[in-house]
Amino acid sequence: MRKLNYEKLVLDISNWMKEYTIAAQSKGIVVGLSGGIDSSVTAALSVKAFGTKNVLGVGMPCNSIPQDLMDAKLVAQELNIPFYDFDLTSVYRELLAQLHVKEEERDLALSNIKPRLRMTALYYLAQSKDYLVAGTGNRTEILIGYFTKHGDIGMQIGFQH
Repeated sequence: MRKLNYEKLVLDISNWMKEYTIAAQSKGIVVGLSGGIDSSVTAALSVKAFGTKNVLGVGMPCNSIPQDLMDAKLVAQELNIPFYDFDLTSVYRELLAQLHVKEEERDLALSNIKPRLRMTALYYLAQSKDYLVAGTGNRTEILIGYFTKHGDIGMQIGFQH
């Protein structure tokens, strides 16, 4: 079994991120921080590529567990990156009201709204700062199709290693 060289992998990914961003003539990276491992690793790799001043962490709770936002803030604090907190719960609820969705209706169409709202916020912030949005999905999620089209997959760019 081949042993993975983690230091080289971190260097390869962070160098690729930097090269991709420079080629896109962007100044930095916006990372949606959920408090989970995928977004935390993405933020850490972004800091490795750009330093702390050109990485922005964003928490976007939407009917979320409060601990998730606390964890996201802790990640940003530990990485020493700026952190914005936008609670999308009221936006989500208003959209459901405008769509005349009843509270008991909980299906796939509804579950995909939250990641799409988050992606809208991330792209707005990125574009307003001349940054790119970093994808936080992992390979397994992509391979099995566990993502929302025009939502959390909206920022995936293919780094294969």
